[in-house]
Amino acid sequence: MQAEGQAMIDRQDLQQARLALGRKLAALRTSRGLIQQALARQVQTTRSTLAMVERGRQVVDRIFWLRCDALLVADGELLAAYDAYRHLQSEFNAQRAEAAQRARWGAVSEVVMTTSDVTARESGDGINRKPQNRSHDEQPETIPSSAARLLAHFRRQLLAPIPLKQTIDPTSLPEVRQRVAQMHSLYQRGNYADTVRALPDTIQQANLLISTCPEAHRNRAAALLAAANLAASKVAVKLGDPSLAWIAADRAARAAADQAEDAALVAAAAFSVGTALLAMPDRNDNAEDVVLSALDRLAQTPHQLGSRALSAQGALTLLAALVAARKDQPAAAERHLNGAHALANRLGTDRNDLWTGFGPTNVTIHRINIAARTDHPQLAIHLGEQLDTSSLPKALMSRRAQVHLDLAAAYACAPENDPAAVLHLLEAERIAPQTMRVHARTRHLIGDLLARERRAVTPGLRALADRAEITA
Repeated sequence: MQAEGQAMIDRQDLQQARLALGRKLAALRTSRGLIQQALARQVQTTRSTLAMVERGRQVVDRIFWLRCDALLVADGELLAAYDAYRHLQSEFNAQRAEAAQRARWGAVSEVVMTTSDVTARESGDGINRKPQNRSHDEQPETIPSSAARLLAHFRRQLLAPIPLKQTIDPTSLPEVRQRVAQMHSLYQRGNYADTVRALPDTIQQANLLISTCPEAHRNRAAALLAAANLAASKVAVKLGDPSLAWIAADRAARAAADQAEDAALVAAAAFSVGTALLAMPDRNDNAEDVVLSALDRLAQTPHQLGSRALSAQGALTLLAALVAARKDQPAAAERHLNGAHALANRLGTDRNDLWTGFGPTNVTIHRINIAARTDHPQLAIHLGEQLDTSSLPKALMSRRAQVHLDLAAAYACAPENDPAAVLHLLEAERIAPQTMRVHARTRHLIGDLLARERRAVTPGLRALADRAEITA
């Protein structure tokens, strides 16, 4: 834990320490009358590497500094400076890790519900009370009663204690894998009702599989448990319960980190933790810490990232852009979007590894979403006119619908464009009908359109509102 009063270290502190270390090496080399080429040859490196070190762009390993210290007769001065830098770097990493842990565990006492909280809320007329800790975009009063009942059932099932006695028959690894894949497919197709109904049993099967499968398959079973909880976290966010989403995402993170040992899956779990935090009020900084820490861990992965890890990295980078936009930091949001674009180009195509849907098209979809949410409707409309979603994997129906929801919001910024907004809402409903029952921002938009309705130019609006159980 960080000691009381201990100063926080930032990236600029590390950069300054690297610069000082490099300058010390350059000064000693110059005082001995050596050019870079000569010293590089004697310490068995290249001149370009030595130049990078002296400019503070690179640090290299301790053997290099040991050789430099000896050849330049530095009497341990260089080696001590190098060790001091590594200590500073270690403290920086520890502080980042602690900040990420506080972002995750610090949320528990304030926003995460216990099973007893859920039971108390759902007794009597409790399901209709206004839950606490909701973001502006996830106002529960906009959810129709059918969706509220679905969410209440989901809370009961997901937060119920694991039975002491086995209540289901063991299922094989391939069968659980198929069920988990089906859960993610249902979610991505926008079928939230069937996802909610099937998830609790799937998670219970995955839990049981860990205790019954052979030791050699334990990591695979843990990975499936993590993946099942990822689906649960996503649908909880969609239904407007970020606290429940946080619980499921944290379970996924623990299963992935403690048992599955899968860097890409750990990153995907961090994405879900960050998404849940972003959906909570006043948790933008916590979400940012989780996301950036996860990106740092991926950057330190020693081997070449495969498509799964690249997809997780891309999804995290897009989430970082959303966080920056939420914090009103347009330059940071654009930087993250450009970073995601570069990762998508490395990936080369639209994929769905780890159910991220990441690829070039998804980056553009996020650009549209951010533009629509940050009062740049014309940019959102312009990007939407150029977007072709045909290259997305077929399962990503809700992702396609989201584009139309964002474009509807962009068009609705000008009342004369209400007909275009309604057309996009109708298209989103055609693609993923259940979206209209759970997407709070869109439901508010429909209410606003109804308030200024001109039936002659928006003939489909009232029927759409009736189907979504929205009144003016």
